[in-house]
Amino acid sequence: MKKIVIALLVLIGAGAGWLYLLRLDYSKIVFVLPSSERASSPYYYKKDGDFFLADDLKAGLEKLGYKVEYRFRENYEDLKLGNAGNVLYFKGYYNFEHLPEVKDDGRKRVLYLYYIEGLHLEILDEVDVVASASKKFIKEISEPRGKLSVFVPQFTNPERFKVGEKEDDKAYPVLFVGSNHTGGGRKSVDYALLTQAPLSVFGKFWEKKLTPDVLKGQYIENDELYRYYGNAGIVLNDHREDMIFYGFVSNRIYDVTASGGFVLTDYLPEIVEMYGDSVATYKDYYEFKEKLEYYLQHPEERVKMAEKAREITLKNFTNIRAAEIFDGIFKNIQK
Repeated sequence: MKKIVIALLVLIGAGAGWLYLLRLDYSKIVFVLPSSERASSPYYYKKDGDFFLADDLKAGLEKLGYKVEYRFRENYEDLKLGNAGNVLYFKGYYNFEHLPEVKDDGRKRVLYLYYIEGLHLEILDEVDVVASASKKFIKEISEPRGKLSVFVPQFTNPERFKVGEKEDDKAYPVLFVGSNHTGGGRKSVDYALLTQAPLSVFGKFWEKKLTPDVLKGQYIENDELYRYYGNAGIVLNDHREDMIFYGFVSNRIYDVTASGGFVLTDYLPEIVEMYGDSVATYKDYYEFKEKLEYYLQHPEERVKMAEKAREITLKNFTNIRAAEIFDGIFKNIQK
């Protein structure tokens, strides 16, 4: 009798498990973000780059018929996924050793890797697919571990980053928008200061390094950025060393070019592969100085290059294009 009861309980448990799987809705995706819900946090989602990237992808996926919900870092210890059949983990500026709430429950799990610092490679093994913004990372790290991997570059939202009106009060000759998190400065800002360029900076943690005539503010609302990018003479960009090594292209390049702006960035072969000669690059201080001075004196060339770069961005690097890739990833995971 006891054996019969145990067998019945096992069957009931298995049946309940199957019923749970049948309830999973694969038109729903939960985004697990490194952003914070706390306004006091430096990673507060309303002012956080990881969130805006996710928010733009959400807009793209919703146009494809998906329903998307957010979970923030405060939810990690008790992650509620509901009946969502898909989970997308964003690896941003957060050093977790394991992804939260990963188990064999019939859900399709994908890791979006666009930030390498602090990554524990073990988390690659906890998902069905690794979506990486670096082809080199896929080739040298992800695929050798036996992980199914897909290249998904970062992207922009052309409904947010667009060509705006001409505004003289935002026409800074040389502009950098970004924070000085490490306190050690940023390459493009340091170079611009050395050249004594007419530099304007918006970002956090610059007070000890920049004078008030250079530091114009700590923050520009994300929905307002296109107005600054499109009106600036030259927008500066640079990459961290880990991004350079693996070829992670900064999404600032996509945002600036979608806004019709001209960008001068440090050299990555991946940028040349994507944009050819439509995005100006430099390999050292001397090339930076030479190109900065040249393009400041040749606005007509900046306009032509910016127009060409914008065409490339709108064709290849939009949130809609990224959503289509993720749609294909989730649909091809077999559960």
